[in-house]
Amino acid sequence: MESLRPRWGWYWGIWVLLGLYMATWDLAMYPSASIPQLLLINLLQNGTWGLLGLFLVWLANRRPIESFAWSQWRTWCMHLLASVLVAALGLFLAYLISLYFGSREWKEPLSLDMFRKGLPRFYRAYFHTNLLFMWAVVAAFHGLRIYRKYKAREVEAARLETRFAEAQNLALRMQLQPHFLFNTLNSISALVHANPDGADEMISRLGDFLRTTLDAPPDQMVPLRRELAFIQDYLAIEQIRFQDRLRVVSDIPADLMSLPVPSFILQPLVENALKHGLADRPQGGTLRLRARRDSDHLVLEVQDDGEGYLPGREGVGLANVRSRLGLLYKGRHQLDILGLPGRGTLVSLRLPVNPDVEAGS
Repeated sequence: MESLRPRWGWYWGIWVLLGLYMATWDLAMYPSASIPQLLLINLLQNGTWGLLGLFLVWLANRRPIESFAWSQWRTWCMHLLASVLVAALGLFLAYLISLYFGSREWKEPLSLDMFRKGLPRFYRAYFHTNLLFMWAVVAAFHGLRIYRKYKAREVEAARLETRFAEAQNLALRMQLQPHFLFNTLNSISALVHANPDGADEMISRLGDFLRTTLDAPPDQMVPLRRELAFIQDYLAIEQIRFQDRLRVVSDIPADLMSLPVPSFILQPLVENALKHGLADRPQGGTLRLRARRDSDHLVLEVQDDGEGYLPGREGVGLANVRSRLGLLYKGRHQLDILGLPGRGTLVSLRLPVNPDVEAGS
């Protein structure tokens, strides 16, 4: 009921304005007439037309005009006939109101002869105007109906687009998981003979890591603290392979930990830094994770001091990150990769702080 009040307020408000307008019209024609009486007559007449117009609204709701197709001719004829009848009845009642209140105010005797002579003249003067009013009621109802259908379709289209984006995002996440698992199993196979204990521990940590991953809800966005916890678990696995050749430095302010970031977005970047930047260096290197707030954006950085990024080496992980960011942020993000041969690589993500999707717990 609350949602109907504004619409009915508009409906009756328009009829009141029409009554006031037509009162000024009558005043121009009868300058000696009483202004309060003209207002009363016109407001009563327009109120009567408004009540009769409700029948046309009811009919339009029961039998709406769906199109301009020839197959709709019966519906068009029904609404045309109904509007003509309602306009005729409305004018008859308006004439009675005019006679009753006008004769009392102007001291003219109300007679059957006056009624017969004045009625045709009243119809000739006002019928077409009143018929336009009735058509306006029907047109306004159908206009509102078409607008509501359009808005409903817009909302449904947006909902479908969101669901499609979520499905694409989930598919991209699923693409990363076997890619990550394959790379980790390769690392384990390299340790089986050289470091059996390390390989055993790596398998154990991988099992715990996969269990945590499978138990986590498939949220598109997660708090930064949860994404970093995921990265720490991943680095614990890789630390077994690198031993003391890998140094991790993290600079993440505590007040940024609750900000939402895309889930599983840092792992491919960290994996690239280890695989392409540090894995082949006998001395290893340092991996740095940084975060900072820049106005209404969150900046995340993954940096290594390894071999350096070379254009054209973009693999599954980085391409996946680009696609997911495009789906989630619609171009409001920024991904930069800076690298020099032998001097390391810096990957910087600039993400809106208030994305359209919220972070999970």
